[in-house]
Amino acid sequence: MRARTAVSFEDARDRTKPEKAAVARSAHYSSASIFGVALQNSGVLLALIAVALWALTHSYQGIFGDTNVYVGRALADLDPTGIGRDVMFVNDGQSRFSLFPLLLDRLIGTLGTPETVLLLALLAMTAWMSALALFARQFVAWRLVPVVIIFVAVLPTFYGSIWHFGYSEIQSVPRPFAEALVLGALAALAARQSVLSAGLLLLATLLHPLMALAGWGVFAIVFCSEDRRWLLVALLAFAAVFIAAALGAPLFDRLFRVMAPDLKALAQTRSAMLFPTRWSLASYAPIVLQAATLIVAASFFAGRHRKILLAVILVGVGGIAAQALFGDYFSIVLVIQAQLWRMGWLLAAMGAAALALCALKLPQKGPAGYLVLALLAAAWLAYDNLAGVVALSALALLVHFNAARLAPIATWRVVVAAWVGVAVYGLLLNGLYIERFWAFLSSIPAQGPGGTGLFWNNRRYIALPIAAAAVALSLRGSSRLAAAVEAAAALGLAIAVWHFWDDRSAFQKLIDSNRHPPELMQLLAGRDGEILWLGGQTEAWFLTGRPQWASPQQGVSTIFSPTLARTWRDRTQFLIDDKLVEKEALAIVHNLSSAELMPVTAQAIVRLCARPDAPAWVVAPVYQGSAIPTDLRPEYWVPPVPNFHMTEEPDKYIWHRISSYAVVPCAGTRV
Repeated sequence: MRARTAVSFEDARDRTKPEKAAVARSAHYSSASIFGVALQNSGVLLALIAVALWALTHSYQGIFGDTNVYVGRALADLDPTGIGRDVMFVNDGQSRFSLFPLLLDRLIGTLGTPETVLLLALLAMTAWMSALALFARQFVAWRLVPVVIIFVAVLPTFYGSIWHFGYSEIQSVPRPFAEALVLGALAALAARQSVLSAGLLLLATLLHPLMALAGWGVFAIVFCSEDRRWLLVALLAFAAVFIAAALGAPLFDRLFRVMAPDLKALAQTRSAMLFPTRWSLASYAPIVLQAATLIVAASFFAGRHRKILLAVILVGVGGIAAQALFGDYFSIVLVIQAQLWRMGWLLAAMGAAALALCALKLPQKGPAGYLVLALLAAAWLAYDNLAGVVALSALALLVHFNAARLAPIATWRVVVAAWVGVAVYGLLLNGLYIERFWAFLSSIPAQGPGGTGLFWNNRRYIALPIAAAAVALSLRGSSRLAAAVEAAAALGLAIAVWHFWDDRSAFQKLIDSNRHPPELMQLLAGRDGEILWLGGQTEAWFLTGRPQWASPQQGVSTIFSPTLARTWRDRTQFLIDDKLVEKEALAIVHNLSSAELMPVTAQAIVRLCARPDAPAWVVAPVYQGSAIPTDLRPEYWVPPVPNFHMTEEPDKYIWHRISSYAVVPCAGTRV
């Protein structure tokens, strides 16, 4: 049993004891300053800790990932004769089915690029935490809501193909905002405010239809389970989709189209993580883990609350199964493009929240409850080990739903042994991970990127100790020592956020500024046209305002446009054959080794520039110790800030300083 504070949540709500509550509140507020009140109020400090941990686990990266796509699209709309000529935006097959690009156009046009990206990052964090708090409040008291937020913040955020996709991003993309609206809709659904829930889901659909699908799925399952007449509405909705497809309605007509074999092969090479049948076995371990955790958590609730938690499992698993069948096997264009497997984001997020609910509820069940919690904790530590996760999750479910029969076995001695084992396992994993991460940080040169944000990118073994501390702090009672520790933790985390939240390198900040360096622009002034920026992603867009000839970034959108797919494949394959890019350039971006840093040869550039669609310029990084052939007539741009390219070797990382960029004329129209 937890200790009660001087003015506990229950006392404040107990209307049968008004005099006792009033006396306690009076004594509480008259004995301390505002700081003293906060120090004694566990909820306030714990909320500050939750916000700080959320910020630390969601460091600011600026324009990266899919932010490149959306911000690039906005800049293309604002400058159709510049970036707007890029083959990726000329053959855009994905940006016109959401209101978000229109909103982003207005924001960037009004505020500017860096200001908009930062604003949306802050709004994404705020929206997500707020929506999660509203959802959590339907299951726990307000003072325990920060515990749920902390669990979701520190536990792994991955869904789908492991280590690639995560929920609650802080990017200038519509996904986190649609996710937040879905969480708000589920909170309203749990509170039986059905009209509000449907309205929030509609807003989520307008921002990002794919991410909203999971919310609509839960909404439909809950209503159909309560009143089978809603099944008719669901059937009519499916019929409307098929009729629209049969009539050739835009977007829906893709339901009856099969992706061409060569384009599907390219998509599977470029983005294997979009096809569930190509996922590693490790990718399915979190799905099992999250489902088991939700099942245990749902057992503590009844009615609509339980239905919502269980419906999340059906929706997440159903979306992945539908993708595997209709996308991977039948190759239906709409399913491949819709990426139904993304419905698993809700399963992943709710799985983390469910572990918080289990941590708060299971101890009330005595030794068996503590044993189940130990098994779940061990399973979350195993995370990507499918065999371990299946075994531990199955055992946790067995003990939980057979607690009475297993009472003679689930003794306190067994519980202590189980938790000692979990603690040793967790300490070992954390020790090894921190040691390796420290070695990685030590490899970064003095003027290189920060790198601290990468701590949360993959294995989050540290999450379990932090989560346990959050539960302990929520039950700390009125101990002044515990309050002081909590206040010190909040202050320390706030300082860490101030120093580490912005984790961009100096060169990334230059890209984010969207200001075109005058020295570089002067070198490019002689020819108009596309730029091939070797070894880059979106530098041509943001540093020159020019379209790119071929870039890995363009490959992200190839599943949405056959024309783009074939153009990008042709150009990239030519660069591979010409040895201007690595041989795996058609695949997803990966960390190169030093041996894959391709030297620029005169013969390769001559062959490239002989193409009828050759770029106007080639920009190539010049690493320390390397050189560009003089017969190419290169001129050089020296960035105002240092830039590095990291390569991954068998036993270490190496950072290669880019001393300058060679600007080589190729083809195009002379100005």
